[in-house]
Amino acid sequence: MTSYQDLFSIGEAFDTFVGRGLPAEIATVRRIQQQLAETNALSPATLERLRAVRGRVHLLAAGEMWCPDCQINLTVLDHLQRVQPNITLAVITKSRAEQALKAPLALERISIPFVLVLDDAFHVLGRFVESPQAVVDGGDAVKADYRAGRFLENTVRDVLAILEAPKP
Repeated sequence: MTSYQDLFSIGEAFDTFVGRGLPAEIATVRRIQQQLAETNALSPATLERLRAVRGRVHLLAAGEMWCPDCQINLTVLDHLQRVQPNITLAVITKSRAEQALKAPLALERISIPFVLVLDDAFHVLGRFVESPQAVVDGGDAVKADYRAGRFLENTVRDVLAILEAPKP
């Protein structure tokens, strides 16, 4: 198995990943970035939790620019690394994730974005898959709001919950 560290090292920077998108896909990313740049995009409590992250955290993400969930959630993860310097993000393709991660993690398929949250030693702390739990729980009733960027903070909260969970 290829190590998580090796996969992370060959992963793309977010801006490179975005640069491979079509104009409409890139426009969606830019819209999400604008929403995240607003002063009230994240609550003070969430920003405080984000600033309290200690130790290096690596987000190894499998994604594709054609994927609407990737356009939204990988943009949020990029925002995390810009706000909190202890967090880094690298993006690999879905195909590479299927080759390198499917069997070792005993997954039937790789849903994207598929994000491994890794500690400084590249040990798995948890996973974020496709969309925030609030969107999963809300189903079709919240899809339009989700696509409009009204669940960005939920993505942040889901990742923070992984980071704040007690370590075994």
